[in-house]
Amino acid sequence: MAVFFPSLFLLVLLWSTELGAEGQEVHIGHCRVQRAILQELWRAFQAMKSTVQALDHNTETRLLRQEFFQNATWAEICCLNYSLLDFYLSNIFNNYHTKAAELGILRPFITLANNFFVVLKKLQHCKERGMFSLSENSERKFQLFQKEFTKLHPEARLTKALGEVDILLSWMEKAFRP
Repeated sequence: MAVFFPSLFLLVLLWSTELGAEGQEVHIGHCRVQRAILQELWRAFQAMKSTVQALDHNTETRLLRQEFFQNATWAEICCLNYSLLDFYLSNIFNNYHTKAAELGILRPFITLANNFFVVLKKLQHCKERGMFSLSENSERKFQLFQKEFTKLHPEARLTKALGEVDILLSWMEKAFRP
């Protein structure tokens, strides 16, 4: 126990120091996420962007469409972000791990996945508290995303989805405004 306590203390100290520096929260409705998490998502994606996007040879297909968030309520935005983050964690990050290692982008890939998980947990908490629920409109948009995803060859779809993370991050950034 003596070995565990100093490590735990150091972890809490580092965490609280980070929050002091960049602890401002951004939110969708009542759902809050630390601004530092969004910044870390961008840094991780930027570290792997050119590598992944260079492998995307299917420029005609767009998985994440701009119209998904046009005229959407904050509850629909929460719901769609929740569905997309869950999908990315379950389908993209679980299946692209080996390829990320081969490409030499494993560290930013893991950082991105871990921070997606943090944001998803925040949205999960909001969902459990009844702050948003699945809407027909957001479900339809998510199904459109899935339909386009499944049309692509298995490795191509993973690369396409990972290459479009910047679109998802832009949406999250717009949605999580103070």
